[in-house]
Amino acid sequence: MEFHSKKDLWLGLLIWIPIGGGFIASLMGEGLFIKILMLAILIFIGWMWFGTRYYISNGIIIVKYGPFRKSIVIKDIKTIKKTNNPISSPALSIDRIEIRYGYSGIVLISPRDMEGFIKLILKENGNIEINI
Repeated sequence: MEFHSKKDLWLGLLIWIPIGGGFIASLMGEGLFIKILMLAILIFIGWMWFGTRYYISNGIIIVKYGPFRKSIVIKDIKTIKKTNNPISSPALSIDRIEIRYGYSGIVLISPRDMEGFIKLILKENGNIEINI
């Protein structure tokens, strides 16, 4: 099952205004290298913004954010708790959940349907400690 990331408007503005402004400024400049570099940055940030998703399939959570992927075995999850931790993570909202798994693994994500996401995980592993 696929879950899209929740997106905060303020975070989108914080990301897209400088990137868009830099891209427009580069188009008005002379250097071809800067134009290509800004276009590459725009494409990369767009891939991250529009490509952040979470999948649950066959006992595994797959976190996709742009070109990056992370797999978490649901049976290895120990706790899920609500957090507003602003640390860099594959989450496009500050309304996040922290998933602790394995010996020391932690990932912060922000599924739009957080309740449905957690319910689906609990079907696979009912021993997870939930603090929401």
